[in-house]
Amino acid sequence: MPGMFDRESFIGKIVSPHIERMLLRSLKRNLHGVYLKGKLIDPPFVLAMNHHSFFDGHFVWLLFKLFGVRGSLLLSDENLRSFPVLEAAGALSTSHLREALRRLQTGEAVAIFPEGRLIPDGSLGQLKRGVVWLAEKAGVPILPVVSRVWLRGYENPEAFLLVGKPLPPDLSELRATLQNLLAELDRLCSLTHSREPFEGFSLILSGRSSLDERIKSPWRLFLEVLGLGN
Repeated sequence: MPGMFDRESFIGKIVSPHIERMLLRSLKRNLHGVYLKGKLIDPPFVLAMNHHSFFDGHFVWLLFKLFGVRGSLLLSDENLRSFPVLEAAGALSTSHLREALRRLQTGEAVAIFPEGRLIPDGSLGQLKRGVVWLAEKAGVPILPVVSRVWLRGYENPEAFLLVGKPLPPDLSELRATLQNLLAELDRLCSLTHSREPFEGFSLILSGRSSLDERIKSPWRLFLEVLGLGN
C-alpha cells in the first residue's frame, strides 16, 4: 500500500505543494519550453506514454495539472525508494496495481510507462501487459501520449507532447498507435525550422531563455538609444 508520503496522508498533504513547486521549477530551469497538441479526456482512463527522458514523469504531472485531472503515475519500486516524497505528487509503485485499479474505479486517471524502463535513444521498446490489465479490469480506455525532448535551435532543449485518441485495451493497437505518434513527431521535427514550434502545437510552459534571447532586449534598447534601431 502507499507509504508515509501518500498524497492523502497528513505528511503528504503538507509536502505536496513543495514537491509540485520543485517539479515546475525543474521544468522551467532546464527546458526552453513545453509544447502540446491534443488534450486529455475526462477520467477515468489509463494514460500510456513512451519513456525516453528524465522529464517524462514531470510531463505527466504537468498534463494532469493543466487539465485538472486527479491522477497517479506508476513508478518503479527503485525510483520510489530513492524518492519516496514523489508519492505526495501522486506517484504510486508499480507493485501496487490493485491500488491503481482502485483509483481508476473511483474515477481517477492512472499513468504508466508501458515499456517499463527508460530508453534514451527514443525508440519504442517492448510493451508490458500491465497497461492492458489495468484498463480491462477497470473498464476504461487507454489514452496514448508520446513525448520527445530535443535540443534544437536554443540553448536548452524543448519538449513536444502529442496526445492521441482513446483506445480499447489492446496491446498491439497501443504499440502501433505509439509508434505512429512518435513517427509524426519525428516527421514534424525534420520539416520545421529549429526555432519554430511545430504546426498545431501550443506552448503550455515557457522555460529558460537562451543566451541570445537574454541579451537581445538590452541590445535593442542600446541601438534605440543610439538611434540605430529599426
